Order: sequence, then structure tokens, then C-alpha cells
Amino acid sequence: MVWRYTDAETLVRRGADGQFYVAAQDVTAMLRDLARAFDQHAQSDETVRPTVDRTATARLDEDTMRTVASILRAQADEMDVQLIAIVGRHPLG
Repeated sequence: MVWRYTDAETLVRRGADGQFYVAAQDVTAMLRDLARAFDQHAQSDETVRPTVDRTATARLDEDTMRTVASILRAQADEMDVQLIAIVGRHPLG
């Protein structure tokens, strides 16, 4: 069984300033899950819907899907590095 990250598992909290916040680890987990999804689509013959119009389907080429997956993983990795640096400079608690 493949683990899938869903919106139902994402805790969204409202801060004292009224803004909504999502934990950084949830954001990086979602980015990595999207990367896995693009990798899986690259290996399959399924169509993907890259547009806002949910009735239109298009087949993205394998290289494009793998490139998107790579970019999403790199963004998640960079976010982790930046957050570790922030916590190192400003320890919590």
C-alpha cells in the first residue's frame, strides 16, 4: 500500500494575528508527495491534468514529469536546510 499525504492530515492553525499557518514539516511532506506522484505518472500511461480546467487532460512527457518531481524534491530539501538553520540560530523553547 502506498502512503499518500492528504489535506485531511494537514493541521492548519490560526495564529494570534488571524493568519493561517501550516507546520513546515507538513509543507515539505506535501512537496515530496507531489514529487512521488509525478514520478509515478512518469512511469505510467495515465493522463495528468496540468491545467485548471479539470475537464481537459493532457499527457505530459516523461522527462517533464521527472523534472517537475526533481524540482519539488529540491524545494523540499532547501526548505528543510533553511528551517534547520533558523532553528539553530533561534532554538525553540
